[in-house]
Formats: sequence, structure tokens, C-alpha cells
Amino acid sequence: MAKRIINVPLQGGRFAPNPQFQDALKSAGLDPNAVSQRIQEAVKRYSGFPISKIELEVDESTRNFDVLVRLPPMGDLLLKVLGKDAGPHDAAKETIGDLSMEKVVQMAVAKYPELKSRSLKSAVKQVLSTCKAMGITVGGKPAAEVMREVDGGAYDDMIKKAEEQLAP
Repeated sequence: MAKRIINVPLQGGRFAPNPQFQDALKSAGLDPNAVSQRIQEAVKRYSGFPISKIELEVDESTRNFDVLVRLPPMGDLLLKVLGKDAGPHDAAKETIGDLSMEKVVQMAVAKYPELKSRSLKSAVKQVLSTCKAMGITVGGKPAAEVMREVDGGAYDDMIKKAEEQLAP
């Protein structure tokens, strides 16, 4: 059961099929049109976020494949979402931006496969922790205060609703 990784060409963070990519798919025994359709479906889930890499993981014995979409590291992702080039010089004294709690939960859902969290709630707390380290407020409040609210169950309904997106 050998796995083969095929890198998907991106142009400006968007899927851009080219002849070399289609040749690689054909040599792996895959239909380029079906693969392109699956990639487009996978990318829709990440709309609004910059994509850094897309890979196909192909099982060579069964010709089944998974589309793996990779986002930038959390700090870079937060900066891009806020439209900033760099973080603060001193996160304890500077605030570089504000995010809504809905956006934080969306980011946790998008990054969930990469975060290795046991639950979406802990993934949300990881995003909030990065916000705290970077001087980003959430809903006008310091990220540390929002983390305490998450622990207290203040956002459980929002998180449970977002968990439905994670179900296969």
C-alpha cells in the first residue's frame, strides 16, 4: 500500500492546472477532470483564507486519493487575515488588530487537521493563544480574557455548530 504525493500547482494561492500536472495524474492512473473537481470542492472549504500548498495523496494500489490543503502557519495566517505585513514590536503593549469570535472559530475549523487538537474547543484556544502572543484582540477584548470565557463555556453553542463542519 504505497502512497504517492503529487504537488498541485498554485498560482497566486489559487488552483492552476497545467499540462505537467495533468501528465502526472495520468501517470498515476487518475482522471484529471475528476481530480480537478475534487480539488475545487476541497478549496471551497477554505474560502477567505490564503492557501500555501495543495497535495494529492494517492494510494497507488487502489487509485484512491485524498486532497490535502495546507494553510500558512497560524501567525502568518492571522497577519494575512488582518491585512498586516508584520506583528507588533511588543505584543503586551501594542494591539495590531481585532477579530470576531466567529472568525477565530472559522480559523480553528480550517486549521483543525494541522493543529493536532483533540477537540475543536482546544483548537479555538490554540488560535486564541496565538492571538494573545501577537497582540490581537477578539471582539474588542484581550485574547486571554476570551480564553477564560471559552473555558467557562460562553461560546460552546458556536463551537458545537462549527463542529458539524468537521464531520466527514
